[in-house]
Amino acid sequence: MKKNFLLYSIILVFILLSCDKQNEWLEIKTTKNDVSPETVADYQAILDNFQYGVSNANLSTGLLLADNVLIDDNDLGGLGAFDRNIYMFQPPEWASGISIQWNYGFELIAQANITIDGLRTLNPESGQWRNVMGQALFYRSLANYNLAGMFCKVYDKATAQNDLGLPIRTTSDVNILVKTRSSLEDTYQHIISDLVESLTLLPKQQSFFQRPSLYAAKGLLAKVYLAMEDYENAYKYANEVLLEENSLLDFNDNIIDFENEYRFPTNGIGNPEILFYTITQYHGSILPRASSKGYIPSELYDSYDRNDLRKKAFYTIRNDLPRYIGCYTGNTYSFAGIAINELLLIRAESAARLGDAETANKDLNKLLENRYVSNAFELYNVSDPEEILAIILTERRKELPFTANLRWEDLRRLNKDPRFQKTIKRTVNGTEIELPPNSPRWVFPIPETEIQLSGIEQN
Repeated sequence: MKKNFLLYSIILVFILLSCDKQNEWLEIKTTKNDVSPETVADYQAILDNFQYGVSNANLSTGLLLADNVLIDDNDLGGLGAFDRNIYMFQPPEWASGISIQWNYGFELIAQANITIDGLRTLNPESGQWRNVMGQALFYRSLANYNLAGMFCKVYDKATAQNDLGLPIRTTSDVNILVKTRSSLEDTYQHIISDLVESLTLLPKQQSFFQRPSLYAAKGLLAKVYLAMEDYENAYKYANEVLLEENSLLDFNDNIIDFENEYRFPTNGIGNPEILFYTITQYHGSILPRASSKGYIPSELYDSYDRNDLRKKAFYTIRNDLPRYIGCYTGNTYSFAGIAINELLLIRAESAARLGDAETANKDLNKLLENRYVSNAFELYNVSDPEEILAIILTERRKELPFTANLRWEDLRRLNKDPRFQKTIKRTVNGTEIELPPNSPRWVFPIPETEIQLSGIEQN
């Protein structure tokens, strides 16, 4: 029976948000009762559709445009047109077609909406009902957050009410076609509202760390508020997690196998830092695979101290070039979940921006003591919040180089500050190309098929 429900969820979510499939759906929906979910357990099965749901909606396409990977000319010619265009700062091929990144994001939203609407017809008194409802709200916010990070401008309080956000879907009814984009302010408030409601529903611990917990929801809230430059709330939610969950993985520990191709435990099992486990599986050039064409620029690779174990844990030398190989998945996919290391960096950055250099130093020192060879790290004691902020941002890049879409998200938000903005440069076939700060190319185009079907406004 569970297989039927998983099959139902796979098929249904691909249908619900594909507008050109709507007629087929309306024709066949009279037979859906054969596999229609009826219990809380059924809706949990839909959300547990991990491979086809959550992981597909975790986007990393921005990393191809960012500054942590380079591809030489010979390998670039062997890439597909999609990846090659993005790497060269050209419009992606979906500009005149379909984007799986866009579709998969809205398919996860569809899964969440199916669950939310279905649960509202059931008895809400049980703890299981509350747990599954909280998970659905978390997933809907996660999908909207990921989509906004690619298809909307970076959040700016001064302009967010007028900037274009996402078409917000809050119903599983396929007959309702959203024909307008909300404001960016409303998009982020929708993300926050879902997460805040989930805090009243989710347990502190889950049976499996692929299911979001209360701590994961607070962690995602911290990430959202950091993207909005609301440092008080970013600090608040990171701090609420870290007061109760603050275990770090000591890179000196034998749980990390530096002789193995994949240094970290497979599927994150046994890693004390992971609060919520999920993966991203896009773009072979930035995935930790032996076949990866991407290599690490010297600017990043050489920034690690010789006693910094991250250099050995994250990278290997292949064909005389450093390559990304180590991430918390312990396999060929990249980690896209929520972990203590990121929350420590969020609290440290927020503290520095709020003028609290003491907390910023303390959090950064705690992280780096667990990354260096034992007793080889010299503690920071920087009294100037601006000085420690710059150090934290550097360490954030070194700690989370290929986690989810983070480096892309960081570059977008930091480009607003002249102190930290950066022009991304490539040399392709002897020609230098650039992506300057705040260029319109820092926002991906809405796929043309979506615009034709719904009439929403293009970026």
